[in-house]
Amino acid sequence: MLARLDPRNASNTTVLLLLLVLLCVFFWTQNSVFATGTNIQNLASQSSVLAMMAAGQLFVVLAGGLDLSVGAQVSLLAICAVKLSLVTSLPVAMLLTVLIGCGVGLVNGVLVARMGISPIIATLATWQVVFGSLLVWTHGLPSRNFSEQYNTLGSDNLGPIPVSALLAAAVVFLAWFILRRTSFGRYTYAIGGNAEAARLSGINISAVTIGTYVICSAFTALAALTLSSRVGSGVANLGTGLEVTTLAAVFIGGVAWAGGAGTAGGVLLGALLLSVLSNGFDLMSVSSETQTIITGVLIAVSVGVAGRRRAAASA
Repeated sequence: MLARLDPRNASNTTVLLLLLVLLCVFFWTQNSVFATGTNIQNLASQSSVLAMMAAGQLFVVLAGGLDLSVGAQVSLLAICAVKLSLVTSLPVAMLLTVLIGCGVGLVNGVLVARMGISPIIATLATWQVVFGSLLVWTHGLPSRNFSEQYNTLGSDNLGPIPVSALLAAAVVFLAWFILRRTSFGRYTYAIGGNAEAARLSGINISAVTIGTYVICSAFTALAALTLSSRVGSGVANLGTGLEVTTLAAVFIGGVAWAGGAGTAGGVLLGALLLSVLSNGFDLMSVSSETQTIITGVLIAVSVGVAGRRRAAASA
């Protein structure tokens, strides 16, 4: 039975939901601003970028890998989006940005699946190349586009709901659909669960692995578009640290470190939980250093709990 059908996924989702509710109640009691409509809209907008990136990272981790280059990709794709939007129509700029992202994902996938390089080494090398190239290309200076049209994706609302939150919901739903309703999703779980058994059953491991990196980068491109639209610019350090936060959302969301187990819904809850923590702590004036420590502890606890569950299941 595939890990995604394991009833423990439902248990993990219940725990995350309960924890999310408790956190919201706690921050509301500490600062009444937390529950205001403006802050909730701000929270939804902030969490959208992380949710989209985590949904993409989910595919890679489920197949037994990880992508440490997504932070640098956000910077690259944000700058590309801004520069392209200045010379062509916004829809074309968005499409080209996503295609550039797919190209970066293809490179990562080939390095891992075809050249046999460890995912950590391959994506770390990509991070170095992309970040260094950005510094040379931009000289560390931001690229800006403050036009109303460009800022629509990141700052406008549809009724009371931010457009970016609607885009994130669509991306997470697409991730759920691919994983639950397509053969590619089944193959992704199978490779993460037991790569050798997947190979013997006729699954093209190389093609599926490359596909997971392409999807990860495509979703990252959408996140970069949203983020650059919200701030009106792209700069080489825009995505710094997002690779860690993205992995934190994935593992807190119940995805197994070794792959083969996890859900899009769990990852969404992981992203929301981290966003609520960040927003609530900011309202309480908790330092960023303390927030970093708490995030690290959450990653360690989440991976440890998932590992113990996996060991218990195989015993």
